[in-house]
Amino acid sequence: MTDVAEHKRALADELGAAWVDPAEAHRVEADVFVPCGLGGVLTPAVVDELQVRAVVGAANNQLASREVAGLLRDRGIVWAPDFVVNAGGVIYLDVAGQPGADQAALDARIAGIGDVVAAVLQDAVTTGSTTLDAAERLARARLDAGR
Repeated sequence: MTDVAEHKRALADELGAAWVDPAEAHRVEADVFVPCGLGGVLTPAVVDELQVRAVVGAANNQLASREVAGLLRDRGIVWAPDFVVNAGGVIYLDVAGQPGADQAALDARIAGIGDVVAAVLQDAVTTGSTTLDAAERLARARLDAGR
């Protein structure tokens, strides 16, 4: 566990989790690297040192530059674009703004995020593109369709 707020180390201790300095977090061997809070964390140097199979996190704008999406792909590291996995907030605003909106409608839309992530990942594999390109294609298609 890591955080830029050093006082969170007490929580790691309470949970029995190992604490890692934030500057070293990307070097930890793990299944998934989860950047949260800080954008631009995925630089070419960080991607070169990652020891994970996937990157999925809540931080906005995780890529320092577009080229990083290709570097992740080339290393065989699956990256789920932040603007896809973080769609819950936008979905909430959309659903909550509709007359007669209810929790069931919100839950159904949020449950669909996993299907969208799967579609993006599949499109990237099928087309040989990055997940960034696949997610942007999907977003453009939805905007063009007026969704």
